Amino acid sequence: MTVENDAIAEVARRFAESIHAERAATLEALAAEREAAQRLLAALRREHERQTASATGAFIAGLLIGAAVGVAAVALLNPRSGRDIRQTLAARASVTRQSFAERLRAAIAAGQRAAAEREQELWREYRKRINEPPSSDPSTTP
Repeated sequence: MTVENDAIAEVARRFAESIHAERAATLEALAAEREAAQRLLAALRREHERQTASATGAFIAGLLIGAAVGVAAVALLNPRSGRDIRQTLAARASVTRQSFAERLRAAIAAGQRAAAEREQELWREYRKRINEPPSSDPSTTP
């Protein structure tokens, strides 16, 4: 029986060594995969940053070119001088500012008038209800 026990022990030892070797190989493969994934993520981050910087630069360049074209178009196509345009814009701004202030004052006054009228209406209704005799019919009470 010892020969059988020794054989079983030997098979068990070899099996354990095999499993240990398989486990070590699996862990090494997983570590290599993890490292490769980290390198890939780093490369993707660098590419994203490069594209973002490129897109930002393209946007700013487009914005500047568009502004330059707009300024050139206004300068070439506008029949009035810069001084005339500035004076016109300043006059419009002051008129708009004044008209806004006037409209605001008028709106506030209208709101105050409407509130006063509603208050008087509510007081009239209150006095009317106070002076009415109590109703004996329970269906008419609010």
